[in-house]
Order: sequence, then C-alpha cells, then structure tokens
Amino acid sequence: MYAPTVLGRFCLVVLGILGSVACGQAQSISNALESITEAELRDHIYFLAADLLEGRDAGTPGYQLAAEYSAIHLEQAGLETMFTDSAGSPSYFQQIQFATSALNDRTSLVVHTGGSERTLVRGEDYVIQEFMASGADRNTFETPVFLGYGIEEPDLGWNDYEGLDAKGKIGVMIVGAPVRNGDPVLPPELHQLYSSLQQSANARFQAAMNHGVTTVVVILDEDSAGLWELIKSQASNPSIRPMTETPHGNVPAPSFSELVLMKPETAVDLLAGIDVELETGEGQYTTGPMEGVQLSLETRHDLEPGYSSPNVVGLLPGTDPVLKDEYIVITAHLDHVGIQNGAIFNGADDNASGSAAVIEAAEAAAMAPGKRSMIFVLLTAEEKGLLGSMAFASSPPVPIDQIVLNINLDMVGRNSRDFPDVLLAMGSENGRADLLEMIREVNEGGIHAPLDWRLNEGPDPHNHVQRSDQMSFMQRGIPAILITRGFMGPDYHEPSDDPDTINYEKVLHATRLTFGLAIEAANRDVLDFGAGG
Repeated sequence: MYAPTVLGRFCLVVLGILGSVACGQAQSISNALESITEAELRDHIYFLAADLLEGRDAGTPGYQLAAEYSAIHLEQAGLETMFTDSAGSPSYFQQIQFATSALNDRTSLVVHTGGSERTLVRGEDYVIQEFMASGADRNTFETPVFLGYGIEEPDLGWNDYEGLDAKGKIGVMIVGAPVRNGDPVLPPELHQLYSSLQQSANARFQAAMNHGVTTVVVILDEDSAGLWELIKSQASNPSIRPMTETPHGNVPAPSFSELVLMKPETAVDLLAGIDVELETGEGQYTTGPMEGVQLSLETRHDLEPGYSSPNVVGLLPGTDPVLKDEYIVITAHLDHVGIQNGAIFNGADDNASGSAAVIEAAEAAAMAPGKRSMIFVLLTAEEKGLLGSMAFASSPPVPIDQIVLNINLDMVGRNSRDFPDVLLAMGSENGRADLLEMIREVNEGGIHAPLDWRLNEGPDPHNHVQRSDQMSFMQRGIPAILITRGFMGPDYHEPSDDPDTINYEKVLHATRLTFGLAIEAANRDVLDFGAGG
C-alpha cells in the first residue's frame, strides 16, 4: 500500500517517473495514480471470477458477460472504439471467428539439391507442428539458412546467430551441443541442456523467434527420433485457429509459424554440405544461406467453422500530433478454462487479476493521456494457445509497425513458494537491456513495487518471458514486458482459484507499475528499445 504522504508529493514523485513533464501534468499523473485502489480492483476481480461467469471460457455466455463488463468500463473511462459490429456501429469488440484447422494431404515439403528434387512424405519423413500460424494456407520456395545448433550463448563462447540475417526465412537446425577435440564447448550444465532437444527446445526456439525465423526445420538426433511416434501423434491433432482479415495489407508470417521435425536419415542430402558429426557434435560449420539447396513448403488446411469470441479493445489517443501515431498496447487475457467435470474454474488470479489491472490502468491513463496513443486490450482464448493475441497481432487495428511496445499482465494476484510477496517484471530478448532499465527507473522513481530480479539476471532470461500473450507481439518484433507473480504456483488451473485467495496489495502494485510504465513509454520524446539483450 502506498502512503498518502508519498502520493501527495506529486511533483517529486511523478517527476521522478517522468522527468520531462511539466508540473501540471505531473499533478494529473499523480491524481491518476491515486485513483488506482485496492477496493476497485477487488470489485473487478470479484465480478470477473464469480460463479455467474462460469469460468469465462472463450466462446461461452460467461466470457461474453465478462467482455461486456470490460467494454462498459473502457467506455466509462472515455476510451474510443476501434472496430465496428455487424451493423456497422462502433464497437469495443474485435470479434474473432475461430475454426478447427488440420493440415490435409495437399501439404507438401520438397527438397531441391544438386539439380534434383525429392518430395518428402509427411508422417514418415517429417511432421509439421503449427504454432503461431494463423491457419491460413502458405506456399514458399526459398533457400533456407543454416542455423547450426541454434544456440545463442555469446557470453559463453557460442553464438550461431552472430552476423546472421535469418528474418523471414526458413531456418535449418541440428540438435546437440558443440564439441571440440572431444571436449564440450559450453559449461557442463548447458552442454547437458542443449544435448537434449526436449530440455533445450525453449531456448533454441526462442532464439529463432527473436531473429525472425518463420519456419524452423529441426533435424532430429537419434534420441529424439526415438520419440517419433509420439511426435507424429501430437502433430496430427487438429488445432483451434483464429480466422482473421488483415486491414492494413498483407502481414508477413510471424516468426516461428511452423516447426518441421525431420528424421536424421531423411536429411542426408539436405546436410550434404555441412561438415558436422550429428552424433558427436564434432566438426566445423558456417551458419548462413545453404547454397545449392531450396525448400518448397506448402501448407494446406481443412477448416471447420467454430465459435466466435471477442477481444475487448479501447483506444486512448495520444496528445502529440506526431507521436500519437505510435502505440503502446497494454494487454491481459480475460478468458479462463470454464467448467470441467462439473466444477467452475473461476480463474481469479488467472487472469481476472491481470484483467482488473488493465481496466484500472486504462481508467487512470484516461485521466492523464500521454504523447503516444495507448491501446488497452482484454484478450480472448489465451488458454487455448494465445489465440486472441495472435489474432490481434495478425490483424491489428493500426499498422503493426506503429506498435512500439506491449505490456502484458498475467497472474498478478497470488503469492507462491518461490516468489512470495513480490512481482516479476521481465523484458523480451528484443530490447531487454533497455526495457529493464526503464522498469527500474519507473519503479524506483515513485511506484516502488516489490520486484524480484532473479529471473532477469539468470542464465536464460528469455526462457521465462514466453509463456503468455506477449509472445504474439514478440513474434512481430515488438518489444514486450511481462508482469506476473511467477508461474504455476498455488491453485493454478484449479477450481480453488477464487477471489478470496488474492493478495490485493500485490494486484495494486502490478496495476500501478503498469500505469507508470505505460505513461513513461507514452511520454518519452524518443522510444528506442535496442535489440541488445
């Protein structure tokens, strides 16, 4: 809880957050900060996590009621609509049509090498798992880039991405860890990590995503090839996908749209020019375009129409005639997992807490608009695979290159064993150093949320910032901040995740930090998050 004496010192406190603003604007920001209260956050969470809403499963009446509630509060705060309904009237809803999507037999992968071509057999030679793909058909023919092991550990002497331009390309990756003269290059713990695809998948695929690789082709090793039947079974399952139109021209496929897993014996000709021993890790190679090799990948889908469910979106226009065309997007997912086996999963922490924070931050920001515009979004279908954020990023209401930052909240209301009474605020690998510097400046300048920095400072910080909707923005190259109380923890996806278990002071901290970060980002004359981690 913030002491009134601190909040009342508006010039000192708020100028600490925003050194460049006038004192009158600082007064407005201070008043806005004070307007965020535990009582209002409690009211929002008790409504959103009530049995009446039946767990807010996307596409259900309970979720729709939560969406209506959120839209009313955005409207009352004075935020503007960005969409229209079926009758052409202004609407806070980005209505998303979902469909069941399955790759059909017209999907193909052809390897072209040395003037010859070989059509691979899906399910026998390779499988495809679609991740952030929209479900739309694709057809690409290109020279892939070789990613080596796909390991990015520059501080430890190995970086397969150094000097490599892989954005928008198919990348080919081998499994394992580098060895020189029989000795591991990486420290023992990381060598063991990267020697297993299952253990290192997060690190490898996050690095590929950070560098904009659209399709990752992984050549399995003998250990992972032994799991082929399980891999094949998982890849064959239909998925739920949002079907969206793109209002601002063609948006390219996001990074890490597809994962192609290929048997090692299938890839012999594909890797013919690569001097590396897959089983031992010995050998030299150079990452970059695979000269003399082309891959033709075509994905074709069978779609079955499903349900529709909206994102709730409100716009707070910026005050600067130029900077207002840049946008800060503040998000939290509104959905949860509904009713299972007769029990209602109310999802008070996951994620009524984050949704309440976004609503309150929007109301506060409307009292002190920034130079840049802010878009506040309550997202649907996160629990089904980040589908609402994927739809928003695939079909945004503004040009995607004008979105300069995402701030996402997910589960900010509970204590956990590893992170009691603290919050985590983590930056994406894209711009991480600058994002963390901004978080520190804002928090120390007047917010004073109890932040734990251990995961930011650990050996693999990028592994911890990919578990929620900020991923959909990161895949488009947009820097992102995740605010959370930590992962899993008490009552995670259990019917016992109820409002009376919430630490409301923690939600207050998270909301005020979100407001402070959004206002800071909106008012900086120059907002430039470099690519350095």
